[in-house]
Amino acid sequence: MDTKFIRHLAISVCVTALVVYIIYHSYDEGAYLMMSALAVSSFIIGYLEPRRGWILALTQIIILVSVYLLRIFTPASPDMAMFGTFAGCGISLVFSFVAGRIARLWGR
Repeated sequence: MDTKFIRHLAISVCVTALVVYIIYHSYDEGAYLMMSALAVSSFIIGYLEPRRGWILALTQIIILVSVYLLRIFTPASPDMAMFGTFAGCGISLVFSFVAGRIARLWGR
């Protein structure tokens, strides 16, 4: 693995930690912020690695689901935590794919 990919993997983990914080501190009114954070983080991940962004997206999904299933944090709203976690799985894959395609179109 090259150092660029490892740097992007570290960025992905940091961004996912921020997303987990937002998910676990969101109430019913924070659903838009939660979904926006998921979309932006996934877009960043896909744009950083246009060809291998799916690995970073899977890393984000693994972190989201493992934090939810291991019950590491107590969520402010359990329903919002479940919704954010499992909706984040689809959002992460789709937005990283779209960003990777856009990055490839722009010649990155």
